[in-house]
Amino acid sequence: MSLKVILADDHPLVLVGGALALRTAHIDVVGEAQSADELLSMLGDRACDVVITDFLMPSDRQDDGFPLIERIVKEHPRVAVVVLTMINRPAALMSMLNRGVLGIVDKRAPMDELPVAARAVANGETYLSETLLEILNETDEVSDAMPGAPLSPRETEVIKAFVAGMSLQQIADREGKSVKTISRQKRDAMRKLGVHHDGLLLDYVRDHGLV
Repeated sequence: MSLKVILADDHPLVLVGGALALRTAHIDVVGEAQSADELLSMLGDRACDVVITDFLMPSDRQDDGFPLIERIVKEHPRVAVVVLTMINRPAALMSMLNRGVLGIVDKRAPMDELPVAARAVANGETYLSETLLEILNETDEVSDAMPGAPLSPRETEVIKAFVAGMSLQQIADREGKSVKTISRQKRDAMRKLGVHHDGLLLDYVRDHGLV
């Protein structure tokens, strides 16, 4: 079954380019909205798996991105949300994630990133553009993020490979990712498990039968 996406942005060129990238990747774009009100209306009358939306769009009732995100997450809990934005402040990015956003794509990134993000969040994974990951990795604001949350499938695979003896470089080469991305996934997994160094991670995996 084809992945169904609603794309929302008040800039027509972003809509055209984003929709083209998604359709080229064989993703079904079931709606293209140019305002928050239009997006909410589409969500009410058609089925979709993922919403990719600009953070700030014109609206008759609201002009702030956080209330829009909160409303989508509350009223459509089965829909995964990806935010398309130029915002790069760590606190704002973490606020989006804490409100239920699963993906954040940098507007300066190639549009080809949209289908990658859409498929990742549809599988329940968190997706951030590499540029945004670097920003979060350089701040301490993520240190208390997501404690006790379940591991994503990607994080589980990284932990499996690591405890099996693979280095982060070897895992990165196998997955076709950067070492920084693999390192971030390992740190996120350890934070969720409540362990703070590799020795404790190995003990946790052995004691809990994680892998």
